[in-house]
Amino acid sequence: MASSVHTTPDMTDLWPYDGSCDFQTLREEGWKPRPINEYIFKIQTRCNLNCDYCYVYNLGDDSWKSAPADMSDEIIAASANKIRDHALSHGLGGVGISIHGGEPLLRGIRSVENFVEIMRAGLQPLAVEVSMQTNATLVTEDVARRLYDLDIHVGVSLDGDLRANSHRLDLGGKSSYRRVVAGISNLAKFPGLIQGALAVIDLENDPVSVYESIKELGFTSLDTLLPHATWEAIPAGKTADRSVTAPAPYAEWLIALYRHWSTQEGRIRLRMFDDILHLLLGGENSFESVGLGPTQLATIESNGDIELVDSIGFTYAGAADTGANVLHNEIDEILEHPGVICRQIGADALPESCRRCPIVDVCGGGLISHRWDAVNGFKNPTVYCSDMYRLIEFIEADLYQRIDVQLATA
Repeated sequence: MASSVHTTPDMTDLWPYDGSCDFQTLREEGWKPRPINEYIFKIQTRCNLNCDYCYVYNLGDDSWKSAPADMSDEIIAASANKIRDHALSHGLGGVGISIHGGEPLLRGIRSVENFVEIMRAGLQPLAVEVSMQTNATLVTEDVARRLYDLDIHVGVSLDGDLRANSHRLDLGGKSSYRRVVAGISNLAKFPGLIQGALAVIDLENDPVSVYESIKELGFTSLDTLLPHATWEAIPAGKTADRSVTAPAPYAEWLIALYRHWSTQEGRIRLRMFDDILHLLLGGENSFESVGLGPTQLATIESNGDIELVDSIGFTYAGAADTGANVLHNEIDEILEHPGVICRQIGADALPESCRRCPIVDVCGGGLISHRWDAVNGFKNPTVYCSDMYRLIEFIEADLYQRIDVQLATA
């Protein structure tokens, strides 16, 4: 493996860099990194919406301003070659490719088709699963048909009904809701095309109404996201209290949603709840926000930079940087970066308070971005610590009560 490309040694203390994320130390102890098997591609860096909570444009990460607006064919082809070589060298049979922006359809459907064509050709003989996240405002019936022909799954960002979608405004400050619904209607004409909805939690919105409005639009899954925040930028409704007994308004919101969701016949998949239940029953996590399983995801920016999970960029300038680029570096090189390592070594990357916590195997310390402060870097509990504790505690009690009832009636 090549030497680390991490080029900001003055920033390494912002990671859990007390030795727990030192590659040489871990390698001497017999630890081996997991290969990257999922990639987020920023094929467009501009957007036709201006959502006030967007981590790309409105939370202090200005890297998009200096990035190319469009990903070139050269970067796409180079990315495919490097990903293929990395996967084959690690014995992977396939990879996941997720198309993001900005808004990936901003320059039209042809740019997406071009990306998929080059990527699939370059990744042979690997199995490739392609998905795309969109705001759906630019999805006509023709666009939907062509996305269907590409055999990709489409996720739509939508926070609920018209009122709940108040943060997702266009560049003129007008609601995007009706255009999003029209796009969803076009996607729904092609069975299996829609992957699911992604909604950011707003405490002002009614959780049951959010769920039902998403379900009524025909989605079969929903991913509810905690708003991006840190100990330096406390989320709405929270305080700087780091104890598990601190106010937990997001837990209250999610518990109200869980009470409704868990009693519904024909309920749609809700990823946060499904993953927590899966972990409580001894399974592994399926995404980075919960559990201690290793994260094997990287982001490819429009200029070819190989970065960490893109949402980490709002914590401080350069937080997502690895110093690697697909034109000059191998994917293997980022496996030595502390930002990759600390997302693969589980509880060892967490503070002592987390490691002692009875629910650490399920919570996993929360999303790494939400652990940040300027003193300890990322070696903190999540800013949503009390919320995660109370939510998991509630779901665990409900799960075991249901098991007891089933055993009693068996």
